[in-house]
Amino acid sequence: MSTPTLPKFWEDFPELSAPLQAVLEDMSASWHIGFEEIDTAIRSQLNAGKLIRPALTLLFSRLSDNPYNAKAISLGASLELLHLATLIHDDIIDESKLRRGHESIQSQFGKDTAVYAGDYLLTGMFSLLERADKPAANKLALKALQEILFGELVQKQNRYNLSADFNSYLTQIKGKTAALFRLSVSFGVISGDNYSEPLLETVSHLGENIGVTFQLLDDYLDFESITQDLSLGKPVGQDIRNGIYTAPILFALADPVISDKIIPLLAKRDDISDIEMMTLHTLITESNAMVKLSDLLTNYTESLKHMIQSLPDEGIRLQLEQLSGILLNRKY
Repeated sequence: MSTPTLPKFWEDFPELSAPLQAVLEDMSASWHIGFEEIDTAIRSQLNAGKLIRPALTLLFSRLSDNPYNAKAISLGASLELLHLATLIHDDIIDESKLRRGHESIQSQFGKDTAVYAGDYLLTGMFSLLERADKPAANKLALKALQEILFGELVQKQNRYNLSADFNSYLTQIKGKTAALFRLSVSFGVISGDNYSEPLLETVSHLGENIGVTFQLLDDYLDFESITQDLSLGKPVGQDIRNGIYTAPILFALADPVISDKIIPLLAKRDDISDIEMMTLHTLITESNAMVKLSDLLTNYTESLKHMIQSLPDEGIRLQLEQLSGILLNRKY
């Protein structure tokens, strides 16, 4: 079975190329189950991964006593398998037809195969954690799994909830998105033989900031793209149709002037037409919601820059600034 190749944008990070390739090899060796349909399903998604999270693990291993060590590689690989498993399960819950620009596993192979694939990837994650043999990593992974599940439950509770607020949404994304970024950087710090708890706490906070910023940016860009995607005949607004309200919707709902206009549209749920989706987009774009989200993104981005500058290693600061620029501009 061939190992996937690295995405091309990692060519700008030559120091990471060899350890990231090792991550891919660890991942590929950990999940071959012998059932062709499940193997094919997993491989279809693995080939599309960007490896952002294991790359962060490798980068933050520079803060350990052994940069880019074998345990960091195993921990990074376990993390990416966990990430992929959560995506597969998300697509089942949301009935998403697309993932990473390709047909989702549940759409292409059916929900039963998708469940088996996601569950099997979790066994691969645990086998890689066992190989790393870091008790602290096991505790962090368990905590992250609990936070991810809690984030999913908050999202389920808030589905179609027109009274949901941004603070509840922030709790949701701190579980669903930020928990994995926090785990990524923490894995890097603890991969060596010695680390300090204050450093781990500082890095954990930075990882959470990366995750929240990343999600809010996705919210902004995904909402902005609705008009363009509709004009291209692409399916859009699936989160809105599924009752998953992201920051633009929540900020608009908090505005009494605009909320009365958009609530009847949101109440249509999956029956909202493309024309009505365009109307919804226009109403929210012309409100203060996107300005509020833009200002919040600016605050998070500035905070992230300050956190990066506080790190004790110049090399990791430079690479993180470069990587965060790529992420924030979607150049990957």
